[in-house]
Amino acid sequence: MMETLNELSQLRDTRFGRPRPRHGLKLLYWFANECVSFDEDNDMLSECNPAEGDFGFHYFENRHNQYGNKLLPERNFPYYVVGNLNSPGAEDVPDYVSEDEYTDEHDSNTDRIIVSLDEEWFHEVYVTQHPARSNNYDPHATYRISRGLLMIIRRMSLEDFLEKMGYYTHTQPVRPQTSDTVSPDFTAVTVSSSDSSDSESIIQFDDDMPAQNNSPTAKGLWERFCTIL
Repeated sequence: MMETLNELSQLRDTRFGRPRPRHGLKLLYWFANECVSFDEDNDMLSECNPAEGDFGFHYFENRHNQYGNKLLPERNFPYYVVGNLNSPGAEDVPDYVSEDEYTDEHDSNTDRIIVSLDEEWFHEVYVTQHPARSNNYDPHATYRISRGLLMIIRRMSLEDFLEKMGYYTHTQPVRPQTSDTVSPDFTAVTVSSSDSSDSESIIQFDDDMPAQNNSPTAKGLWERFCTIL
């Protein structure tokens, strides 16, 4: 069962958005302060328009993986994801969210927020991660963010929030460059002889970039391979 985070200490323990220069904590601070507000019943009102692609939001298709599981619960509302700093519209997020260098080597563009949207109301808010050079979200790094935690974050300054999260404590080392690439058209599969759940950490096809039209005449994998050769 997915964990719901209600306190700052719970969020810190997940290591979401850490270490620096990952941008997830700044992204969450921006979302809590500028993209959501609360009415008198503490319902979450959207202050941005995910359906129109504001700030790089785009539709998230919560598909089944090869084991029949979905990353998020079934809901009657559509899901939208934000956080990919390469998505169209992401240039409109505040500079403090994107000011640090974001490269695959730092895994610093890995953090995402996913929301379920009921017209102008957010129904649920999740944080997750989409590792570099992967087509998949990590189900073991996916958490629901409670309304109470969003309210706590709204009462803090950015610097105080980052300090309490331990953002400045450690810095992510740079990984060496490799020549391996992963095609965005396919889901990578972990092959393992173990029954451990680690072998099921690959969750679904990539929803991290806005959907594009798929041509029925597009070349298949073997044709593309032969073309490259």
